[in-house]
Amino acid sequence: MPRWMTYVLTALIVVLVGIAITAPIGPMPGLRLGGSDSLAPDQWPTTLPEEVRLATFDGMLPYVVIIWVVESDNNLYVIGAPDSTWVEKATRSPDVRLRIGDSAYDMRATRLNPGPQHLFEKYIDRYKDNYPDIIAGFPPIEEFSQGAALFELTRR
Repeated sequence: MPRWMTYVLTALIVVLVGIAITAPIGPMPGLRLGGSDSLAPDQWPTTLPEEVRLATFDGMLPYVVIIWVVESDNNLYVIGAPDSTWVEKATRSPDVRLRIGDSAYDMRATRLNPGPQHLFEKYIDRYKDNYPDIIAGFPPIEEFSQGAALFELTRR
């Protein structure tokens, strides 16, 4: 193989690895949301995936996390630790992008203070069977609902 082809293949591999690592992986945030631009539906599906991607924008680069989501009365909600980076960014700049499956939606994240306790209960109920160790580590519901940051996601 000619030397120039080795350089081209090496550069291509470096670029592909760079693109791959910009996506969030598990608890590690990323820079790439991906997905196709879509309008938020009038009616959210009754069965949402357990995990979605949420991109916040407060600065030059997006900050993308994989997060749990719950639906209640055709509204979507996400919950995070008040001192987490994505919560701080969404609080300062509420225009976010939400990726569900292959679709990416322009949304507004409105922080609810305090958040309705029934939404925290719904959140725990949704995830307790598949993530019992994580849910078991949550504080009692009264403390959880007072200490966590709850955001309602609406179409913009």
